[in-house]
Amino acid sequence: MKKIICLALAAVLCMSVMLVGCTGSYDKSPAEYTGVRWIAPDYSIRFTPDDGGKGTYYFNEKKYNVRFDFDGDSFTVYDTDKNDTRLFEGDWTYEENERLYLFNISFNKNDYKEMKENYMEFITLRTE
Repeated sequence: MKKIICLALAAVLCMSVMLVGCTGSYDKSPAEYTGVRWIAPDYSIRFTPDDGGKGTYYFNEKKYNVRFDFDGDSFTVYDTDKNDTRLFEGDWTYEENERLYLFNISFNKNDYKEMKENYMEFITLRTE
């Protein structure tokens, strides 16, 4: 029985290593673009890589001054007005025409009670 469990764990470990190798890697992260601003179609999210990733996020008519931080295939958005408290995080990839697709978004609902009603899980941004 122990051998079967060990073999199953080894198989799971091998599969996870293979899946990690399948994630997209890009020559350039969204933070490395110059002379552009990333913006959502509804203008709820916008940030400028040239300005250290600073931008704004709007939810329920409230404006949050934020900073986007990209690390590999994930990102974190910090609220600059609240001592860089994490507002939300997720993963990113590019779609056709260099559109930035943010997905698996999860909000910091402990520090931001109003985000309990925010159901955004993904959004596409374009350059402006």
